[in-house]
Amino acid sequence: MKKSTFFVINLLIVLAIIFIPATSTFAADKVKSWDELMSDAETFINKGKSNEVIKSSDVATAVLPIAQALVAVAMGVLVVVTCIMGIKYATSTSPEDQAKLKKQLVGLVVSIIVVFGAYSIWTIVYNFMKDF
Repeated sequence: MKKSTFFVINLLIVLAIIFIPATSTFAADKVKSWDELMSDAETFINKGKSNEVIKSSDVATAVLPIAQALVAVAMGVLVVVTCIMGIKYATSTSPEDQAKLKKQLVGLVVSIIVVFGAYSIWTIVYNFMKDF
């Protein structure tokens, strides 16, 4: 078994060396003159000057539907999980199972806090930044 895997690995390495094309250009062949460097720098700076600044309304129209969809999905999942855990708690007969479910409810409460906290932070930041 070891000889066959060793052979396959070596065969793959040899095939990779054969079929991966070797480049004949070196970094020293691509050295630009000072004028070419200055020209490239000027075009880079001009590209930056020509673009507009991203407006908060553009960001809101792009991100807000995604955020609302994610919050809606998270709320659906939280409602379903809460119902399932409530049914399990109501139908459990042993105190050990109820104690175990109470521990799991801590994770559910933390999840609810995270979802609503993220949504609240997004709303606060958006309302604060739209004035600028």
